[in-house]
Amino acid sequence: MANERPPTETRIARQVQQVLTDRLPNTWTVRARPAPNGQADLVIELGSQKDRSSTLLVTIKRSIEPRSVQDAAMQALSLAKDSIPEATPVIASGYLSPRSRQLLEDFGVSYIDTTGNARLDTTSLFVLTEGAEKDPWPHNHNLQSLRGRGAARAMRAIVDTAPPFGVRELAANTQTSPATISRVLELLEVEGLIDRPPRGSVLTVDWEEAIRRWAQDYDQLTSNAATTFLAPRGISFIEQKLQATKLTYAATGAFAAQRFNPIAPTQTATIYVQDVTEAAERFDLRETESGANVILLEPFDPVVFDRTTDRDGLQCVAPSQLAVDLLTGPGREPSQGEEILEWMKENQDVWCA
Repeated sequence: MANERPPTETRIARQVQQVLTDRLPNTWTVRARPAPNGQADLVIELGSQKDRSSTLLVTIKRSIEPRSVQDAAMQALSLAKDSIPEATPVIASGYLSPRSRQLLEDFGVSYIDTTGNARLDTTSLFVLTEGAEKDPWPHNHNLQSLRGRGAARAMRAIVDTAPPFGVRELAANTQTSPATISRVLELLEVEGLIDRPPRGSVLTVDWEEAIRRWAQDYDQLTSNAATTFLAPRGISFIEQKLQATKLTYAATGAFAAQRFNPIAPTQTATIYVQDVTEAAERFDLRETESGANVILLEPFDPVVFDRTTDRDGLQCVAPSQLAVDLLTGPGREPSQGEEILEWMKENQDVWCA
């Protein structure tokens, strides 16, 4: 099928022109010509009836992975400086992942892809549009997603362990298979989130962005089996029951977040338990679909109970688990996830082994 492979450079050049034409006001014109000296791939002149204009010096990459973004960005900036200093350097590709787009923005390089993702920041024009969030032409890596229990166990191990570490060492210490650790590390390496020499130990981990990448494939309420309940006597009563119980549990979501970074009181207690039916009976909960103030989660994997921490008498999930739960949780929880990430930056010696 035609869509099984990313478009050729010729097709990318044609399609990005069409993306610009479709997204700019009809008072703007889009004209393309070959780049001088054949160094970049394309020059696109944008003009409006109000005598405003912009020049884009476009470097085309048929496909580009996050780990290659820095080299591509430096190349684009250098080409613009050497050939058309007034031009805006632009990377064009068949598809640019969210991570690649963020990195290009960090390097100050504009971008556009054939699915409609575009960020053009020129002296006379600013364009920001969204296209596909998933690659229509995924590369043939061993692992495409961080969804599932194996990937989750590996992510917890990688994020919670201070580098340097080797695959077999990490696997042994976390009871995760070396094959699973290796596949997840390969994906993170492609995403530019770890630094690992060939066949060597992992030297650095961008744990914050690794958690964000995990959150793209994980969801607090759908990755786990969630059941909603009403606690007639309120959240404070549930806290008392939890502090006295011998059941294995781990608080998460906004319920746990307020023990790390005090914020407005939560209206819902989200709790991992091994057996929802038993926990509901012990805590005197009534199952309901509306007006719930308790969510019990039977976890995707027992790893959620690893490295739990006591916070003022409440047993809470590890900060890395809490962050990914919050970033994918309901309501205000994603913003609370950002606050937990900030807490993790300031307290890395506390949670990272």
